[in-house]
Amino acid sequence: MITTKASVRSTANEIDKLGVEVVRVVCEIDRTCDKIDSELNSCSREIGNSIKTLQQVKPLIDKLVLQVGDNAPEHIKVLVQSICTEILSKVSSAIDNQQEVQRNVKDIDVLTDDVDQKTDEVEKLIKNIDTITDKFQ
Repeated sequence: MITTKASVRSTANEIDKLGVEVVRVVCEIDRTCDKIDSELNSCSREIGNSIKTLQQVKPLIDKLVLQVGDNAPEHIKVLVQSICTEILSKVSSAIDNQQEVQRNVKDIDVLTDDVDQKTDEVEKLIKNIDTITDKFQ
């Protein structure tokens, strides 16, 4: 098959155009990953703040139990203790759930970093294609 310089140039130009389009898409992926990272960081901070707030409940419950004191009727002490135990159980579960979300956020962060590395690899490959097509232009 015989090809002319003009057809080779035209083909190289088309390949370059595709390369530019791929780079554009890669840049959009990078920007989206950056936005995801930013949102994840914000979520992680808010979850951390929420955990700290929930950790303050136990000392308050302990104060409440102390306020009821030994002089209270037995049924009141049992009722308060039962309610406090249930509240602390719910708080503990909420903290555990939030800590799991924090671990998930870290896992997602690792994945977005992986996507960033893959887009860097694509950009390198596009540069190699550009180098090759430049020879024909």
